[in-house]
Amino acid sequence: MGPRAKGAGGVLGKLAIIAGAVVVGVVVLRLAYGLPPKPAETPEPAPSGDPDGALHRLVGMRDDEHGSAIQPLREGKIAFAARLMLIDRAERSIDVQYYIWHDDLTGLLTLERLRAAADRGVAVRLLLDDLGVSRLDAVLAELNAHPNIEVRLYNPFGLRWPVPVNYLFDFVRLNRRMHNKAMTFDRVLTITGGRNIGDEYFDTGDEPAFVDLDAIAAGDAAEAVADDFADYWASRSAYRLERVIPGERHQRGALDRALQVVCDSEEYRDYARAFETDPAIRAISGGELDLEPARAKLVSDIPDKTLGSVLSGHLLVGKLAGLLDEVEESFDLVSPYFVPGKRGTDEFLRLARRGVRVRVLTNSLAAYDVPLVHAGYRKYRRRLLEGGIELYELKARSSPPARRSDAGAIGSSGSSLHAKTFAADSRTVFIGSFNFDPRSIWLNTEMGLVIASEPIARKIEQVLAQEYTRIAYRVSLDERGRMRWEDPETGAILYRDPDSSLAQRTLMRALGLLPIEWLL
Repeated sequence: MGPRAKGAGGVLGKLAIIAGAVVVGVVVLRLAYGLPPKPAETPEPAPSGDPDGALHRLVGMRDDEHGSAIQPLREGKIAFAARLMLIDRAERSIDVQYYIWHDDLTGLLTLERLRAAADRGVAVRLLLDDLGVSRLDAVLAELNAHPNIEVRLYNPFGLRWPVPVNYLFDFVRLNRRMHNKAMTFDRVLTITGGRNIGDEYFDTGDEPAFVDLDAIAAGDAAEAVADDFADYWASRSAYRLERVIPGERHQRGALDRALQVVCDSEEYRDYARAFETDPAIRAISGGELDLEPARAKLVSDIPDKTLGSVLSGHLLVGKLAGLLDEVEESFDLVSPYFVPGKRGTDEFLRLARRGVRVRVLTNSLAAYDVPLVHAGYRKYRRRLLEGGIELYELKARSSPPARRSDAGAIGSSGSSLHAKTFAADSRTVFIGSFNFDPRSIWLNTEMGLVIASEPIARKIEQVLAQEYTRIAYRVSLDERGRMRWEDPETGAILYRDPDSSLAQRTLMRALGLLPIEWLL
């Protein structure tokens, strides 16, 4: 055997040893930190509130014909105030289900109010996706020790730190997340939509806010969300906190210490001042709701989607696809992470060929909080434009509004789009957590309300019509087929992604060539 053959054999031998070591390491990590199987439990719906209780009186529903009542929540501070107000008025139960919960001002203040509700005897259940609560272990362990609070982590990580290592030995499971967002009170009222719990969702702090939307729902819609929560709570992916977080993580006073830090900040004082002086915030904090009677249906994925064991016919996207078949005149979509794929693009073009006016508002490259998603979207942009779809992309940079009233109904153009909604034919609205992208379709669990209400649909369509020209670029093709971005406010026209560098655009083109669309 010649020297070259011996050298090649030596290299292959070393590679085999390395590969074997990696396999052994993965097996060891999986044995040490993998989660034991959890059987599904029997769902236990939360107890209903007293028919003469505070929340029933607050709603005052007598419209049995519609079954539900809805109030969209567009402004961040009002959405936060609504949550605190309903927590304070709950008497029997509060069910909480979120993808992200930050250890910041609004996140900690909400936990404090939930603890106060538990102190007065309210049964509080928190179901949180483990990906979005990584810095709350000690606080959640303390809350879980409360006799009226139970915390479960959805699809949790076995190794608490460093979390990314978990993906090396359990990627397929951990790549699927619970993206649902809802908070339900006494089975009487619920808040659901696009917002997680954190400062950027509630227009707090110096960081750019997320432009978001959720809704208060009463009646049948609230009961449906409560039942859906019970299914997730009992599912095979919802683990009791004590099975995931070691007992020594329970630190008495963890929440109070964290609260002390944020409450000593100028940010807290500014937020408290707004709650004292803003008439709209004071109104909803005082229990003034503006619920519109409506028929509302919950559409959601079942928890087994997390296990990869759901047939495509049972996915939430299939329930929404049926709605598209009924659209006749107009379809306005707001989707922050918009990666329609070939099938989705074909569906939008089919609508356009039928004479439906289709408008889509999504993030521009510079506005994305997850720029990688833009690589998936840009592949379909030209074909959508050629097929008659009207595309608008949120501006990333402009002066923030001087006053809350100047922010508009959708938000300021210094923000990143996060709302997930559509309006069809001035009569149907969807408000939820679902993005038109492969991750929402195939990997994450999602939920939302399909609302049949002409007043709500018209209001959202009017808002979008105004905001298209205020906070977004109109993307189109010129007479030579070149893609252009027009600022309707100034008339300025650009021929490249606004506020982006050559390096960013080159990177997006390169990433668009990779077979990663299924992850986006």
